[in-house]
Amino acid sequence: MDTPSLQLRADRERLLAAVAAADAVVPTTSTKPIQTHLLLEGKDGRVEVTASDSQVGMRAVVSGIEIQSAGAVVVQSRQLAMILKESSSPSVEMQVLPSGDSVHLAIRLSDGDYTLPLILGETLPPVSFFPADAKAISLPGKRFEHMLRQTSFAMDKDRSSPVLSGLLVSITAGELCLAATDGKVLAEAVEKDPSFAPPEGENFQAVLPFATITHLTRILGSGQPDRVQLAFAQKLVFARLRLSGDLTVDLTSRLVEGSFPAYRMAISGTATNVVTFDTPALASAVRRVSLMITAANRAVVLRLEKDKAVLENLPGVGGNARIPLVCQYGGNPVRLGINAAYLADVLRIFGGERLAIELGRGLIMREPGATYLVMPISLPS
Repeated sequence: MDTPSLQLRADRERLLAAVAAADAVVPTTSTKPIQTHLLLEGKDGRVEVTASDSQVGMRAVVSGIEIQSAGAVVVQSRQLAMILKESSSPSVEMQVLPSGDSVHLAIRLSDGDYTLPLILGETLPPVSFFPADAKAISLPGKRFEHMLRQTSFAMDKDRSSPVLSGLLVSITAGELCLAATDGKVLAEAVEKDPSFAPPEGENFQAVLPFATITHLTRILGSGQPDRVQLAFAQKLVFARLRLSGDLTVDLTSRLVEGSFPAYRMAISGTATNVVTFDTPALASAVRRVSLMITAANRAVVLRLEKDKAVLENLPGVGGNARIPLVCQYGGNPVRLGINAAYLADVLRIFGGERLAIELGRGLIMREPGATYLVMPISLPS
């Protein structure tokens, strides 16, 4: 068996950024120990850090690295990430060192030295490269991250269905749409750009898995890319994030098989009754009344009369709250049951100071570029 080789010197923070990005897809534990490791490959003045499991693959490439000896090693991900994160050393040196019958990666920092065992004879599952010949759409990283936050909370957290647990990506000429629903809450975010074009047909749709969205959210939370590119080919989604001038992260994921529900009829049309609230005041009322509800029953009651509203919980052992609210409402008196957690999720992401709720089969809330629907809950008479 050939002994691996690698020797490099790098800026610690730049190398950490690449390791941390790839580490986002690494599980804490796995029945396949290789999946908790990273492939570290140094060549041509750059380091490629690759992680892969059965569904998602990640490749982070950082340039401007001093490579004294090119090569590749497989090393434990979480250990390496924490060593680099906890250090305050400006630079890091790494070198493969044989040690008896084993091989280790020596890591030298100004505030500590470490050796990590290397895996020999096993390799990570291959990660496909971003397809250069596929139609890709490109949008600002800040907008893409916001679109994920506007929609991902509505994915089915109970994982009862792979499709409902995922996120719909729909691309038509000039429009990108993200949508999620668990059947009780729905969220849609839309971005328009003349450059957007479907990779095939007139209306392309694909469902991204729950885990893929989780990984993307983690990466976007740790660094804001200038732009995000998305491409689809061979039942895979490819996402490229340029986090800085010398760090590029590519994520590759399988798509979920199955059809996403045709949801747009539920949020189309014009409502006859609309109630308008001050958004911060309504959000505060929901938080306060939520103190009195239980995990088994998250229903709250919204009572509406002309320009008056009351938010209260159903009587129970947790105590009672009755919170009056100023609103604009001109319809007939109504009593609605609402899942407080779903309404709180919408209010956390909603950006406007005034929130108009359209009352129909559900509660529909709109803001520029996004629409939300919360289905009502049946209340005891």
